[in-house]
Amino acid sequence: AQIPGIAIDRAAGKDALAQVVEQGRERLKEGLWVAVFPEGTRVAPGSTRRYKPGGAFLAKRAGVPVVPVAHNAGEFWGRYAFRKTAGTVQVVIGPTIQTAGRDALSVTREVEEWIEGEMVKLNPERYASG
Repeated sequence: AQIPGIAIDRAAGKDALAQVVEQGRERLKEGLWVAVFPEGTRVAPGSTRRYKPGGAFLAKRAGVPVVPVAHNAGEFWGRYAFRKTAGTVQVVIGPTIQTAGRDALSVTREVEEWIEGEMVKLNPERYASG
């Protein structure tokens, strides 16, 4: 069975966050994991975008921890590229980050620091200068 994604109206501003929380909590209640990409969209390897706190906000509201994940899939499938390049995607699963008693921004900062630190390890040539 296909599990539906969380549909949001990006033009809805703060209402989009409410959509993520509402639908995300439902998925979590069903025993599903919810994957959130805090940069919002793919970025070119070696680049970063502002990490948005939506995932941390959902986790806090749902009373669950965050598990950060870093990967180098962008090396093989570029942001605007239709074609994919052959290669092995490396995935690193981080330590559980508790959300209880914390605000979403501090959780997001911890997630960002961990992911960006792992990206340097996954591809030091692209991230060393960052």
